[in-house]
Amino acid sequence: MTVVHRRGLLVGSVSIALINRIGRARAQPAQQSPLQQLQNLEERARAAGVPTPAGDAARAAPLSAQEQESYVQLMPRLVDLIDRAETSTGAGDIAGDAADLLGRVHRAERSYAPLLDVEGKSRPAPSFDSLREEYRRLFDTCTIAPKYQTAVHQNVELLKKNRARYERVGQPLGIPWYFVGICHAMECGFNFRTHLHNGDPLVAPTVQVPKGRPAPWTSPMEWETSARDAMTYEKFNGQQDWGLERTLYRWEQYNGWGYRGRVNSPYLWSFSNQYTKGKFVRDSVWDPNKVSEQCGTVTMLIGLVEAGDVPKL
Repeated sequence: MTVVHRRGLLVGSVSIALINRIGRARAQPAQQSPLQQLQNLEERARAAGVPTPAGDAARAAPLSAQEQESYVQLMPRLVDLIDRAETSTGAGDIAGDAADLLGRVHRAERSYAPLLDVEGKSRPAPSFDSLREEYRRLFDTCTIAPKYQTAVHQNVELLKKNRARYERVGQPLGIPWYFVGICHAMECGFNFRTHLHNGDPLVAPTVQVPKGRPAPWTSPMEWETSARDAMTYEKFNGQQDWGLERTLYRWEQYNGWGYRGRVNSPYLWSFSNQYTKGKFVRDSVWDPNKVSEQCGTVTMLIGLVEAGDVPKL
């Protein structure tokens, strides 16, 4: 039986149009890059009395134009701006606009891995037993790439900062907090105004696959409520085995199996010695030279283990 993973399904143009309309962000001139839009938001924040230390540090850093525009640089600045604006009186519009921009930046970087072989043909999902030894071998020889140490640390600190929210989702379902949190990093870029299912805006049910979640829909929807639906939709709730190999299998399953036969999945191994390049830049569109700018799930897990926040698995 051939299994088609939910992330291998293409999103229709109507759904994409709806995603683009849902956001609250002000219309931006077409020539403005995400970095320019972020700088405008930070300028608005400073005018409203909201500090922007992440933006100040980025402006002072000796970064190239390409580095400043990268997801590695934009994501933590936007997350910090959202957090500060949300806790500042009269800055709610800034937080909303920053969250919308983060959603667009994240969707542009995130890739799906359809269940296809290198010839583009559908294939069955690999069994857990067939991958168990591979996961352990890759993990035991995995190290964080030196150039990404700072980025991994930033992701780990965001996971630790939001641990209580991840525990509120995971504990009732028997899911480790770090599994929920790392899924949040990968699917949403730490944006609490989006669905954990796929990063769609939280102001309406999901429009990408899986579509129409949570069901039934009630508005307003808390992030934790939607996140619990995402975890139960994937049948992660009530599972007994959360050892290393099974955890890695679930992460790769969540994203899709399409990297197999090409490269080690960046969804797991990006920012480590186990991944160099190669990425789906859009659904089913493969670029052998594209390098993922998202920190991989395993790399974040290693960072949490090294920080003492997760026991060695």
